[in-house]
Amino acid sequence: MLLAALATLVGASVASATGFGFALILSPAMFAIREPDEAVTTLLVLGLALNLLMLFGSGGQPGAIRWRAVGPLLAAALPGLGAGVLLLALMSKPALQIGVGVAVIAAVAAQARAAAGTSGEAREPALASACAVGLASGALTTATTVSGPPIVLWLQALRVPPEAFRASLAACFLGLTVAGGALLAVGGMLALDPALVLTLLGLTVLGQRIGERAFRGLDEDRLRSAVLGLVLAAGLASVAAGALG
Repeated sequence: MLLAALATLVGASVASATGFGFALILSPAMFAIREPDEAVTTLLVLGLALNLLMLFGSGGQPGAIRWRAVGPLLAAALPGLGAGVLLLALMSKPALQIGVGVAVIAAVAAQARAAAGTSGEAREPALASACAVGLASGALTTATTVSGPPIVLWLQALRVPPEAFRASLAACFLGLTVAGGALLAVGGMLALDPALVLTLLGLTVLGQRIGERAFRGLDEDRLRSAVLGLVLAAGLASVAAGALG
């Protein structure tokens, strides 16, 4: 419980400051202490609350969303959500832990390589790339809740400005969370511990407020380095837990 609480607070702070990182940080902890269906459901509930706060709470900028990129991506994510549900039903807990960890580590490596190429003029999104990213992120949403890496790297490749980057990510995650949760509900795969969710929800709200201040005041390069180091540690821990399991 202490591990999940700390990961929730840190993950919400990081996500509010940078636009991403909540599921990357919290997923390994949740899969370590809960069964896959409960871990995924809890992450979806907390992610829904966090992204609503990021878009419509204090400091939110829904008008900055790049809908020409977000719209096609979310449409393409729908079949991916179904594939993710199938993976969640068929794979064991250790396998999912390893899968989450490997995805996190790969995302860190890709993020580090892409960090130097995020400046310059914004580019228009290609429909084919939006569909590919949407399909991948949809599958990751319902299988592991770690849907961020494909979207983050894609928006960075488009050189989206910070405010639009953060708002567009929140809109993507909000759409994926609602659709993924609905699909899991139809399949009877939702499972929640109300006491755990309420505790972590409070920490999510607190973390969002901390991260909002960081978004306005912290040095971007230092924050990125700290995030990558923390996420890498979480990914390695998830792989180790899955291997031991």
